[in-house]
Amino acid sequence: MSASISSLIKHPLVFRGRDHRHTADGEEARLPFGQANLDKACAGGVPAAGAMSIRALAGQGELQLLNNVLLQKAATQKRIIWLPNRMHLNPNWMSQTPYQQQSWVVNTTNEADALWACEQAIRSQACCCVVMYLAQIEPKAARRLQVLARQYDCLVVLVHPGHRSPGALPVNIDMELMFNSRQWFVHLHRVSGAWPQQHIAIEHPLPASNSAIVNAFRQYSNSAATAIHEVS
Repeated sequence: MSASISSLIKHPLVFRGRDHRHTADGEEARLPFGQANLDKACAGGVPAAGAMSIRALAGQGELQLLNNVLLQKAATQKRIIWLPNRMHLNPNWMSQTPYQQQSWVVNTTNEADALWACEQAIRSQACCCVVMYLAQIEPKAARRLQVLARQYDCLVVLVHPGHRSPGALPVNIDMELMFNSRQWFVHLHRVSGAWPQQHIAIEHPLPASNSAIVNAFRQYSNSAATAIHEVS
């Protein structure tokens, strides 16, 4: 049984979260984000310092979209502070990231404490990035974080549903993220140095179905060496 499972998980079509950044040959692979259009719309990409807002519902893959940005920030060897603010931050996902050793998760009981902790993290100059989840963010609070983050050379990522945030927030980038089974759709409400844009399509890097596993079972089910045995 163990030999059968071992053969199955080695199949190149089976997705393995730990190895998602590598090809079947073990070489580094570029995730198929297709972010060139988004980078161009953002006047070159996400600014290294300042605040950005992502309006997204939990589980839409906003952290996967930011993976390249977080990798670049982690190269500074400073800390990445996570403020989930009662939102569930998947510990399994965190343990698989290349920057998990540089990440500190700070849990707060309310949004006021989360905002205070965010400001203290920025002022400490010990972190390169703060990722904070909020039910909503007021323009005045967003502007304050934008000024502080630029002053102390830090990137602040504000993730919130955005239902009660009319108009664009005073940050470097204010984007809204929508998701279907195969693509993200990004709406840019505000971009420093460029015009807002709508419906920017980006390929999602994760499989949208279990077809790879089905194909693996179909291919190896008739093999005596790799057959999966049924038990009653």
